[in-house]
Amino acid sequence: MEDKEKDKVKILVVDDRSENLLAMDKLLKPLGAEVHKVDSGEKALSEVLAHQFAVILLDVQMPGMDGFETATLLHSNKQTANIPIIFVTAINKDHNYVAKGYEAGAVDYLPKPIVPEILLGKVKVFLQLEEQRMELEQVTKELRWISRKNKLLLDCAAEGIVGLDDQGSVTFINPTACELLGENEQTLQDRHVSHLFFEGDDAEILKQWESSEIYKSCFQEGGHIKQSSDLIHSSKGHFPAEFNAAAIVNGQNKVQGAVLVFQDITERKAMEDQLTQMAKYDNLTGLANRALFKEFLQSSIARSDRHQAHTAVMFLDLDHFKPVNDELGHEAGDKLLSNVAQRLEGCIRQVDLIARLGGDEFAVVLDDVHNEDDARVVADKILHVMAEPHQLEGTEKKVGTSIGIALYPDNSGDADSLIKAADEAMYEAKRQGRNDFRFYSDLK
Repeated sequence: MEDKEKDKVKILVVDDRSENLLAMDKLLKPLGAEVHKVDSGEKALSEVLAHQFAVILLDVQMPGMDGFETATLLHSNKQTANIPIIFVTAINKDHNYVAKGYEAGAVDYLPKPIVPEILLGKVKVFLQLEEQRMELEQVTKELRWISRKNKLLLDCAAEGIVGLDDQGSVTFINPTACELLGENEQTLQDRHVSHLFFEGDDAEILKQWESSEIYKSCFQEGGHIKQSSDLIHSSKGHFPAEFNAAAIVNGQNKVQGAVLVFQDITERKAMEDQLTQMAKYDNLTGLANRALFKEFLQSSIARSDRHQAHTAVMFLDLDHFKPVNDELGHEAGDKLLSNVAQRLEGCIRQVDLIARLGGDEFAVVLDDVHNEDDARVVADKILHVMAEPHQLEGTEKKVGTSIGIALYPDNSGDADSLIKAADEAMYEAKRQGRNDFRFYSDLK
């Protein structure tokens, strides 16, 4: 039963409303697919790294990262670019809006309220394509592992292949494996496989090998394992690899050796890191974005509860930023924002966080502070560094900042209300003449 569940085709539904997720789950149930439901674009990006989906049903209007942003990120990444996306939305249906969805990478666009027959008909096509792909993948896998040792090695010649005897010594290695390991066949022949994974003296290496999952799965249990692990290149050091390892068992169920089939996944891991970077960091300044800001704030509040300390949130809005854009252009404006980001980073500790929330709005989370005086010191630093002029397009431009500050738990009991309090304090600073800071506690 477990294997059947694993082989089900998968659908990802993304909608910030729980009732919509439940309704969509009910609508899709007749298709017999495994439906994954998430309530944000950020969670969708994480989910596609962990699962292979036949199709994504994506809501457009969501807080934080909307559907267009989510689809654009998925479409721009090689690993996820080919997943079909169907936008499901109840808002604007004019041509330009729909065209924006297709430009973001969608293959179809369904307006709410959903007509069940249309939804099921469209999704069914992608499920059938995915089932065909899975069937082909399963046939390929079965052919590989039921063939004899030599045929298995030849079939997998495009990947690194290592054949082992019952003691774990190398009996066969293909050219791809030699290239990936930076070795030649002669030096690897009869070498113990543990030296491909571990460094140190022979006794220590063997000890690590005999406690590894691959040794237990193949040589002790006579089974197989799929795993990611670092391998050793002779001159470049460790590199990440993904491999299948299977025991070679005779008719008496005795282990005669094993086969390792592996590939270098350095590029794939780099793409995953890039996708994470795009999902949590601002592309222009390199600061945390709104999603990471809220995530960090929740964690900081949790730490404050444990340590009986305080968390301070500062909202910053640049004063007179728009004239810089209007007079010098957006490139100058972008340079100014990057300069501001660098200056702000010099005002906080490593345990704190700075985020760009959008436009010329920034936020700071001060972790584990004692009282308002700690936040006041940081606010004074920020006002001081912001007073220095910026060199833009051969001219000097000054922009100040208005700062609103709220403390947890003094001013609020949760992250959302703390954010709102800091925002209100920031607008009060603007009303009082700009280029200054206000505490939320002063508004009462």
